[in-house]
Amino acid sequence: MKVCDILKKQGCIEEDHIEKALKIQAGSAKPIGEILLEIGVLGDAELKEALGIQSELNSEHLSDKTAFLESIDPFCEFEASVLAGISETMEWKQFAAGDSIQQEGSAGERFYIIKNGLAKVFMEKNDEEKIIGFLGEGDFCGVTALLSDGINPSTIIAIEQTLCLVQEKDAFAAMIASHPGIAAHFNELIIRLSKRIFTKLLATGTGAIAQTEPFLYTKRVKDLVSPNQCFLSPVNTLEEAAGKLIGGGVRTAVVLDEGGQLLGTLGLKELVEASLLKGGDRGQAIGAIVRKDTGAIDGDNYFFDALHQMMKEGRETLVVMDSGKISGVLTSLDLLKFRGREVLSLIRNIDDARSPGELNSLRQDVENVLRVLIADGALPSHACKIVSELNDKIVKRTIRLSEEIMGIPPVPYAWLGLGSEGRKEQTLLTDQDNAILFDPSTAGRDPSDIHEYFKALAETVVNNLNQCGFPLCKGNIMATNPRYFGDLTSWKEKTKHWINVSTEKDEDLIDIYTFLDFRVVCGSEPLDKALREHVMNEFERNPAALRILAQSIVDIPVPLGFFKNFTVEKNGKYKNTVNIKVNGLLPLTTCVKLLAFYARVDEANTLERLRKLVEKGIIPPDRAEFIEQAFETFLGLKIQNNLTNLDQGRDFSNNINPANLNTRQKQLLKDSFLAVSEMQKITKDVLKIA
Repeated sequence: MKVCDILKKQGCIEEDHIEKALKIQAGSAKPIGEILLEIGVLGDAELKEALGIQSELNSEHLSDKTAFLESIDPFCEFEASVLAGISETMEWKQFAAGDSIQQEGSAGERFYIIKNGLAKVFMEKNDEEKIIGFLGEGDFCGVTALLSDGINPSTIIAIEQTLCLVQEKDAFAAMIASHPGIAAHFNELIIRLSKRIFTKLLATGTGAIAQTEPFLYTKRVKDLVSPNQCFLSPVNTLEEAAGKLIGGGVRTAVVLDEGGQLLGTLGLKELVEASLLKGGDRGQAIGAIVRKDTGAIDGDNYFFDALHQMMKEGRETLVVMDSGKISGVLTSLDLLKFRGREVLSLIRNIDDARSPGELNSLRQDVENVLRVLIADGALPSHACKIVSELNDKIVKRTIRLSEEIMGIPPVPYAWLGLGSEGRKEQTLLTDQDNAILFDPSTAGRDPSDIHEYFKALAETVVNNLNQCGFPLCKGNIMATNPRYFGDLTSWKEKTKHWINVSTEKDEDLIDIYTFLDFRVVCGSEPLDKALREHVMNEFERNPAALRILAQSIVDIPVPLGFFKNFTVEKNGKYKNTVNIKVNGLLPLTTCVKLLAFYARVDEANTLERLRKLVEKGIIPPDRAEFIEQAFETFLGLKIQNNLTNLDQGRDFSNNINPANLNTRQKQLLKDSFLAVSEMQKITKDVLKIA
């Protein structure tokens, strides 16, 4: 335990004193205790006592390696005598904040198990640091290099005091040789880590469909190869090659010699260069333009292996070998669009649906998409974006079907999504949070007729959405409520009132929080932009409103005790649980939202807002990565909890029992609540909340 934590627990110093000392320490190498003495907030006797307690605690933590191993997979499966033998080959090692645990590209010499603290994992790509994630209690590192090519794939830096059990390479090799189950566990661990790494580095798709592809990490390469393959001979002409490629609907062909051996590959790019740029005759043989520096991969390798090889060698294609024979060519497009056909088919069916009943059936298919994405290892935020895109399609189709009943709208309008729908963070069975905004111009029509048209349209759309599987909002935050209905002029008036009057009276705050995530789902983008500009201008004119909105959010306590133990519900229906929405997602997303309006950020999605706030210098990059990881953790646990509740026929709940989590999940959840606390502190500092 840190000295300052002990002093605070003992009641010797205040939080403000610690913060002041830490700022001074940032510019020096002095111990925190010495600085506290110098600034006169601590006595010698108090410091000496705290250092004594720290020493005793460290001794206790360091004493029983076997007891620690018993608490984590896969060691918890072994007899105590076996663990005692393993623990004898390990030693404790402390890393201070900023210390390097391993370096990308260096030789792997040691295996680490983190006892406590926090470490950051990142890689360098194009001279940029790409954060992969964070490691905490019970996490391993160093194992990838020790079980593969001996080279560390990433850099790991302690970002706070971190205690590890360390085992040298030879002892690690002896351990897994004696216990194959440990090796199997670590191989699975490598696959999971690979998901995180390549999700960050290679998930380059820009649309919802492309986003589903980088998560098929457990698929075999031979299962990813397109059935449409083209094989050519070096004597084929440019014209023949072009005909086979275009006719077969492929971009790259495998070129074989007379004996069936690999010569290389040929793509449309080479054909275009030879025929158009270099003036080649269409009867010219392709032998001279074949790409011979082709990489190859065994079909039994995994998706991860193909991605790794393409990245390492800078390739877009790999020739796939199956039992010693050439089965075809794997392209980066194959990797990115392997499952795209399924989603494309669902989108086409939504666009062709003719009734709310059909859309309700397709809405259930969206649930299956979410299950597949999570099973394939998708980041929760990506999965939610895809689900939100599909839900948007259903909402748009519902609106078009409603317009067919109501007739052509008399003036432009925008159907707005609010809350999680507005943020594109929907999960399962999300109820309706929507509003309608229409052009104030009458276009020669009676204003009352326009009002009545949109009132009827709102009722029709809301009722049809209910039939599609989107339940009515229990809080009545829907376009059928006059509070969420009106033209641009009336919307400007009511939002001005909300910001300048309601906040001061502490009224309607829940409605305001939900509304501030508004996003146009269907209809006029200019109307949405005009309303957003107005809201930002009102906040700029009345900055106190943001402080009032933030006050109750930054005061939400995180459910962690002094020793980072979970503070759970003591009784009632949710006894022994913590609410990850109320204590986690809600304060995190709301703080980000309010800072976004403070900094005039247009985005509605939490992570997009967060990244813009980093660009504007509101949130430090390293803290933003920590906060992003927390968001993914909360969202992932929420989705898993929702799926479990659905499968067991229970009502949806955001309450999690920490006792049901494994060691790593507990640590991630603890770190996530700490990130919420940090986000609250940043919000207080930026908005100058006392």
